[in-house]
Amino acid sequence: MSNLRTMALATAGLTALALAMPALAQEEVILRLLPHHTDAMTENYNPNNPTGPQQRMRDFAYEPLWIDNLWHPGENEAALAESFEIAEDMLSITYKLRQGVKWSDGEDFNADDVVFSFDYAKAHPDYPMGVDVYNGETGNVVSAEKIDDHTVRFTLNEPDALVRYGLGGLYPLPEHIWKDVEDPKNFANTNPVATGPWTEVRNFSRNGFELCRNELSRYNADNAIDCLNFPQMNGNEQTVAALSAGDLDWLGDGLTDPDVTFLPQSEFNNYWLPAGADVNLQLNTTKAPFDNLEFRKAMSVAIDRDTLVDIATFGLTTHTKYPIGTGELFNTWYEPEELEPYAWLMQYDPDKAMEMLDEAGFVDADGDGWRDNPDGTPIAFGISMPSGWTDWVNTGQTVAENLQDIGINASLRTMDQGAWFDAAPQGNFDVYVMWTNAGPTPHSQYHPMFNPRLMVPGQIDFQAMHQLALPEAHELLNAFRASPSREDQQRLLTQVHKLVAENVPVISLFANPTWYEYSTRRFTGWVTEENPFVRPQVHDGTRERVLHALALKPIQN
Repeated sequence: MSNLRTMALATAGLTALALAMPALAQEEVILRLLPHHTDAMTENYNPNNPTGPQQRMRDFAYEPLWIDNLWHPGENEAALAESFEIAEDMLSITYKLRQGVKWSDGEDFNADDVVFSFDYAKAHPDYPMGVDVYNGETGNVVSAEKIDDHTVRFTLNEPDALVRYGLGGLYPLPEHIWKDVEDPKNFANTNPVATGPWTEVRNFSRNGFELCRNELSRYNADNAIDCLNFPQMNGNEQTVAALSAGDLDWLGDGLTDPDVTFLPQSEFNNYWLPAGADVNLQLNTTKAPFDNLEFRKAMSVAIDRDTLVDIATFGLTTHTKYPIGTGELFNTWYEPEELEPYAWLMQYDPDKAMEMLDEAGFVDADGDGWRDNPDGTPIAFGISMPSGWTDWVNTGQTVAENLQDIGINASLRTMDQGAWFDAAPQGNFDVYVMWTNAGPTPHSQYHPMFNPRLMVPGQIDFQAMHQLALPEAHELLNAFRASPSREDQQRLLTQVHKLVAENVPVISLFANPTWYEYSTRRFTGWVTEENPFVRPQVHDGTRERVLHALALKPIQN
């Protein structure tokens, strides 16, 4: 028999065998990511529950109206809306909605859902949907009106040149599901219905769950990822070990000396830490001694920020130049000649701090070695942060030791991350180390910081934890919002900067890096310093993170 005939028969036999065998199931592509630490998963998929569920459901399952690509403002991405138009008088904004979008249960998405979502936010002010609803006294968005099935107009109480940034972040809810939910704040939403790329919950346990492909999603043609896996993890060391072992792909944790403790752990480990927003001490000014301005100023000059930057945060943070509560992320808005007179508040001077405290009456009245309030009551407080956040734990310990050096009985208070998140809105704290919001302008940081509606116990925003109402700052920020002129905005913002420096509602510590770690073991397409197509963070508040996830492609073994 010739070799050709032998080969032909062999090939025919293999073909017949292949046809007779069942096809092998294609392995699912699963992206493992960690936007949020927790001690145990709770079966809750409420997209507006900030204590955990929101971190995993927004952007991936629930979509906003618009995705602002903050690093590339000219490359904004339409989401559930395709376009918007702000009226000339800046008293309304009209969104054209995307047609043909289905909720994951097959119902049509349309203008009724958007109008319902606004009305729902208005009816449930304790349910944090992120809409600046006008309530007759504060807020600005008065109403939402359906123009046609795919057009919605929002009417405003006052002109707002920045309204698109807030309303674009509205995550519409399906009316046919939520209209019967009377207590949305405590609704677990165990069968989520959404429009995003991944909506189907699978394999829930206290140790994690998966969010799998929405078969009706418009992203499916280009989406290479079948499921997102959200594991339960509660500390930086655990997460870095998991990434290094190939059990995680995408992370956003604070690192300790990453060139020594992170990169050598795996050839696939990568990180990039571009400069981010400020980190502040949030002081509860509703109680002594934090209600005293001189005490707050003395605290600021007692802090050794060189040690915070170089040692506590491993050289990964950067100095904040002025005591204005925003970091170097917005340094193009600084007017140095106006702010330089306040720079001393950022300089380490424990002798000056003690002198200021003595003059303000904060002395050791009972002889126990610690300073007391001017009325003689003792001072003792904790600086609270989650136990697993290594860099912030170091920061809190350093600040506590600095304060002890000048006779203030301060201590580090670590706690479970869930409890830490839960305590803030209630006002149950003394001092927190807290991040600030990124955004297209400083208004995104300052507006929640001085919005009186966000200082109500039970609804306190992370940026407003100080609870020091500065009506003039709030008025200036409203004027900033109403001005389309960068020159006018600059003038108004400088006045806000000076008010913050004069009143010290928060104490600026340093500018945080943008925490971003990833593994190239299983995926390509990551954001890199050479290709920074979106902000790379995995955390909630980064609407672009869904674009990042959709850009990833599995490495074929």
